[in-house]
Amino acid sequence: MTPSVTRKVAPVKRAAVVVNPTKVKNPRTLRDQLTAVFRGYGWAPPRWYETTADEPGTTQAYDALGHGVDLMVALGGDGTVRCVATPLLGTGIPLAVLAGGTGNLFARQLGLPVGRYADALRIGLSGADTPVDAIRIGLDTTGSGDFDTEHVGLVMGGIGRDADIMADTTEKLKARLRWTAYLVAGLRQLRHELFPAKIAFDDRAPFAAEVTAVLAGNCGILQGGLRLMPDAAVDDGLLDAVVVRGGGLRWAPVVGKVVARSRTDSAHFRRAQCGELTVSADPPQRVQVDGDVIGVAHAVRFSAAHGALTVRLPRG
Repeated sequence: MTPSVTRKVAPVKRAAVVVNPTKVKNPRTLRDQLTAVFRGYGWAPPRWYETTADEPGTTQAYDALGHGVDLMVALGGDGTVRCVATPLLGTGIPLAVLAGGTGNLFARQLGLPVGRYADALRIGLSGADTPVDAIRIGLDTTGSGDFDTEHVGLVMGGIGRDADIMADTTEKLKARLRWTAYLVAGLRQLRHELFPAKIAFDDRAPFAAEVTAVLAGNCGILQGGLRLMPDAAVDDGLLDAVVVRGGGLRWAPVVGKVVARSRTDSAHFRRAQCGELTVSADPPQRVQVDGDVIGVAHAVRFSAAHGALTVRLPRG
């Protein structure tokens, strides 16, 4: 009698899709289209989540991880992507980025499709797991000297007038003007007071300066294709920092350096690379990360988290 052979059947993989519905015209149609792509690759229909103003993606991603998904998919702009990515740091669970926001700077830096959701999902299902850096941001919101609030970023964060620009760039304005909405909001900040700050790169002694803004990033691209940080890389374990002293006519040399991709410093524009950047401000200033204002702080600390996030990128 021939013994029976039991064949092991590999479990069907399943993903979670976290969607910002404000970036999608017809969520139901999109869900059907993406489910068909999953099935074409032999995956189960995905768990489907939609973000809200109060729950912009992090809670949904934690819930999906609790169900043991094999892939996390973030569909939306940079803000949605960073919120969905936050629970994934250090887990090894890969993230697929379906870019559909206003700037989509993270996707552009990585060479991923923008607005082509099915194509981006195919990369997520067939691409290579690639470690990239994240930015950990701590805020001192009370002036106690303790960093009492923590956030995660993927593109860049900043304290000062760049955060004020983000605060002035409403969703309504972005819907009407797309990325040029940031230019319109920036015009309101052309004339402003500098604020005194103490800035420290890594463990070097802090220095005092009156500034417009201080930024730190993994991705150097700005809206419109300009490169604020031409040496920025998403996998080098370093932050690229920029100290800006603009305002009035002082904006001319700042803009000139960005357009020319200059790597030289000046009285109005200073760059540095570091693993950690700490900025103290008096009075406290707004802080933004990846285009979202995250609070007002007496001090902010930006730290590079080397290879903390796994992203699916095209093979080769």
